[in-house]
Amino acid sequence: MTSPLQVLIVDRDAELCQALSGLLEASGHRVRCLRGALTLSELRRQTPDLLLIDVPGAEGEEVDLLRRLSLQRSTLHLPIIVTANDPRLEFELLDVFDVLPKPLDEERLLEDLAQLAARRSPPGPYPGLTEVDLALFRDFLVTHSGLHFDRRNALLLERGLQRRMRALRSTGYRDYLGYLEANQESRQELKKLLGLLTIGETYFFRYLAHFELLREVIIPEVISRNRHNRSLRIWSAGCSTGEEPYSLAMLLHAQFPQLRDWRLEILGTDINKRSLAAARAGLYGGRALRATEAAYRDAYFRAEGSHFRIVPEIRAMVHFGYLNLRTGLYPGRAAAQPLDLIFCRNVMIYFQPETTQEIINRMAGVLRPGGYLLLGHAETLLNLRHDFARVQYGGGFVYRLPEPGAPPPPPSGNLAAPKIDPIVRRPVLPPPLPEPPSQAAGGGDQDPPDLAEIYARAVAAFDEENFKTASQNYAILLRHKPEHVGGLVGYGFLLANRGDYQEALEYCQRAQQVDDLYPESYFLMGLIREMEDNPEEALLEYRRALLLDMNLIMPHYALSRVFRRLGRLQEAAREVRNTLRLLERLPAGRKLVYAGSWTPQKLARECRRELEQYAGA
Repeated sequence: MTSPLQVLIVDRDAELCQALSGLLEASGHRVRCLRGALTLSELRRQTPDLLLIDVPGAEGEEVDLLRRLSLQRSTLHLPIIVTANDPRLEFELLDVFDVLPKPLDEERLLEDLAQLAARRSPPGPYPGLTEVDLALFRDFLVTHSGLHFDRRNALLLERGLQRRMRALRSTGYRDYLGYLEANQESRQELKKLLGLLTIGETYFFRYLAHFELLREVIIPEVISRNRHNRSLRIWSAGCSTGEEPYSLAMLLHAQFPQLRDWRLEILGTDINKRSLAAARAGLYGGRALRATEAAYRDAYFRAEGSHFRIVPEIRAMVHFGYLNLRTGLYPGRAAAQPLDLIFCRNVMIYFQPETTQEIINRMAGVLRPGGYLLLGHAETLLNLRHDFARVQYGGGFVYRLPEPGAPPPPPSGNLAAPKIDPIVRRPVLPPPLPEPPSQAAGGGDQDPPDLAEIYARAVAAFDEENFKTASQNYAILLRHKPEHVGGLVGYGFLLANRGDYQEALEYCQRAQQVDDLYPESYFLMGLIREMEDNPEEALLEYRRALLLDMNLIMPHYALSRVFRRLGRLQEAAREVRNTLRLLERLPAGRKLVYAGSWTPQKLARECRRELEQYAGA
């Protein structure tokens, strides 16, 4: 064999050391044992070739230690093998070489050591993905998961690949691809990689209008239709960390007490096992509750330090499971158990059109006639073959599967537009449950200071119409943090400024997928629609921006411009007055945001001139 490894075994009670020392020494390796906690200083003193550590559970000092080791420059490349009672840790500890569930597979452990002994030197920095390597991984992932990666999201793929490559000490992309192909099932490597490629931020009651529509129209309709079999089945496909299905459970519990004795099923599925583990735990940071009304927070969450946990009654209403939308078996396949609602929001963005077509066909096959499919705001079934009728409501739309024998609604059919008022209107909330003991507060993540500085430089350069410098800084920002909402929107404005409206629209939609409460993204969307000669859509987007922040100045002025174009002069004058009123309140020296060459003084003069014209009309 190659030269032996110096193995440091760490566990609380020395059982692991007693069980494995003889096996490893018989294979030629040198073993040291440490009982109890391992400190960084002790690890530096020991200088092992491999750390073999027992992790009793998903929380505790061992998990905290592993996180610290993955961030320390001196220990970043130290190979780590974990033994664990909980097999789910295999999909959560993705920066270690291997996780061995108990009872231990000794043959697999020896295979691990043989691979590490053959790769003693840590890998150097990995280069970026070449076009050839990108094509190889793209083809593999499309075939086995349906997820599609191209140059637009290659950075996300590259980062996920490099994390797994560092953990496995791969020599390069081709080396890792060979490992992935050989171990996608036997060691679940594909699922581990997907855990790094499909992470997306979400929050409770995202897209409030959908929940208003459920409360006012869809759920009452389903209750009436299913009153004889008294069942309701909902599938949240691509549920991420569980906020969406839990929001559905809270809405049904609070607003529809008549469902308490129904057969109610809410299923959340995802391809990311780490996200599913977080969903089952039901513990969330405060940002996930940013669109949640106080009545819901008080009734359905309990504070634990700086986090909030879903109460057991709501957690019991939702079941979570792993599902690959391209290759897995869908719920509702049995004819006697079709689904009433499918939520598949912000999921289709990962797929190519042919995969989306296949998924939509399969979803139609498991929905009950008259059932609904709800997609994300940036997703449609345009250019796809399907049996759904698109039904408008207010400023949005949903898809409904027609019932046999009934004429399908026309594509422009309308549901009653729900009122956008507070979700809780009927006093049916349960009494508060007892408070559990609070835990110590934890810290929150913050952007690195250098990224904040880069963003500030980009914004300043854009305001000064130094578009080259702005573009360079936005590119740096998004390379380091692709989900930076301000960066996505700012770069979208740059693209729109030079006439690349379709690409600007894509950046705008990406921003809304990260945070759909960011008003500037709707302002940008309105500008794009206006430039595309679609004034009605532009009005809708400008109004959405102002619903989120009535103090934004430029959307008011943009509204006045569109109203004037449509001949609605009274409304145009009203928005000019709104613009002028906000300008007069603006602190001295404050610049306008995304205003092009307009300064506050120039825009105020223009508003007064326009008001004189309206007065004389």
